[in-house]
This record gives sequence, C-alpha cells and structure tokens, in this order.
Amino acid sequence: MLALNADTARRSRAYRAFKLDRAGRVFSAEVVSAEDDSQAKRQVRVMLERNTIELWERTRFLGRFEPEAGRA
Repeated sequence: MLALNADTARRSRAYRAFKLDRAGRVFSAEVVSAEDDSQAKRQVRVMLERNTIELWERTRFLGRFEPEAGRA
C-alpha cells in the first residue's frame, strides 16, 4: 500500500474502485490513493476477490478488472 506522509499526500491522487455484483451493479466503492494510474491499477488487482472492479479517476474510466476464473 501507499505510505502516507506529507510529501506523498501532496503527490497522490484519489481514484475510485467500484465493486460490481453479478448483474453489473455497483454495490460498494472504495477510495484508492495512488501517485499515478499504474499504481492505482496494481492496488485494484490486489483487491480482486470474487467481484469485478471498475477503476475511475473522477470521470475518467481506467479499466474494468475481472477476478481470475478459478477465484469466482
């Protein structure tokens, strides 16, 4: 995870990770703090369990992440 101190707090950006149910509806959301898109995507991949997650930065869609077939 991202170590937060005054310097990283200034550099980090807030992303939103939306967990989707099987019907594709949002059932929960989490704020992901990251310094860039790549770091945010790595954090979302770690969060994957059984649900699909969409990653957004404000109105910018960064991707849809699916759990591995064996995990579902």
